[in-house]
Amino acid sequence: MEIKTIAIVGASRLGRELAYVALIAGYRTVLEDVSLSALHQGIAWTLKTLDDDAAHGKIAVAVRDAALANLTASISAEDASREADLIIETVADEEEMKLELFTIFDKFAKPGAILASTTRSLSITELAEITFCQDRCIGMHFFADTSGAQRLELIRGRTTSEETIAACYEMGQRMGREVSVRTEEQLRSAGA
Repeated sequence: MEIKTIAIVGASRLGRELAYVALIAGYRTVLEDVSLSALHQGIAWTLKTLDDDAAHGKIAVAVRDAALANLTASISAEDASREADLIIETVADEEEMKLELFTIFDKFAKPGAILASTTRSLSITELAEITFCQDRCIGMHFFADTSGAQRLELIRGRTTSEETIAACYEMGQRMGREVSVRTEEQLRSAGA
């Protein structure tokens, strides 16, 4: 299971920051939002950040140019998910919205695609249960810890496969993140 294309559904702050990190890591990236205004803001922020970082030497000009070539936009979750190997939804933690998105992903994603949620309050297992690909559903928490280290916490649902964990672990490392894996039970017992 190799990830080449990532669709990020939701162009809010988290969505556009994830798009930027995915682009810098060399992934073809589709940024989606149903709000044209939010999508324009997300794309504008991403383009400006790429230009600013190249101008200040944080990234090479060639990296910026490759990132620009790999960025596409969409106003449809259906279209965004069609070619993606990994779909990450970053919308607000509203159960109905996330369930609707997972239903769309399940229907329109290509075979083998991984479905991910950045939820902090909903069960990945419950989101996965509405799909026909429960083994390819996973939670992802992107954050910086108190030392400033960029981290990715992968949340394993009851049916998440080892192959899904491995593909997402590799993606996190490629994005320059310290990656850890936890189960939903571990999160609940820790009070997260």
